[in-house]
Amino acid sequence: MEWIRPRSDFYVAQNFFAREVAQSYLAEILQLGLHPVKGFHHPDLKPNRFHAQPKYPVSRYMGLGLYWNPLDYKYYAEMFGETPHALPQWLVQLSGELAHKHFAHLPFFAETALVNYYLANKKMSWHTDKEEEDKLAPVIGVNFGSTCRFYFENEKGEEESFLLPSNSVYIFGDSARQMRHAVGSGRKNTLSIESHGLLASGERLNITVRKVRKD
Repeated sequence: MEWIRPRSDFYVAQNFFAREVAQSYLAEILQLGLHPVKGFHHPDLKPNRFHAQPKYPVSRYMGLGLYWNPLDYKYYAEMFGETPHALPQWLVQLSGELAHKHFAHLPFFAETALVNYYLANKKMSWHTDKEEEDKLAPVIGVNFGSTCRFYFENEKGEEESFLLPSNSVYIFGDSARQMRHAVGSGRKNTLSIESHGLLASGERLNITVRKVRKD
């Protein structure tokens, strides 16, 4: 496992997890997603001042720690009459260690995680992660399943990309916290071996851990 730095304040480690570990973590997240209320769902988006025909591109998503509502781009401690699943301890520990490793000068605690379950041929268009109050604290991402292409904007405002396989982690913060980025659809025939039986070819599951509050 080796870290690369696509741009300043953006770090990526491919093939981060051992096979058995990755399989265990993926199975745990998918199990949480089975809950009829707290698990995976998709919003019934309605026209708003931003989009005449709004469309959240992920077929299934789930909030841990806090709910994120794409209807108003805000976080909630309770929705649907339920509090969300707690963040798994391994995810809290991992994100804390990575934040300390790369951004020790910034305050961080794992407050919420957004789990996006991409079916085959689903992708995320260009955007910035700007809903959180803290605009500098890092975002920690974990990718399982199939390989996708990760697009990002470098320091000069130019678009670059790299391949992000399963069992990879990434973290961006500080000067890169508001960078524009996007992800392509999962590539066929790239499903990692530990994802067999849990995800289908072209599918992937991505988790992003965030600190929301500024204090």
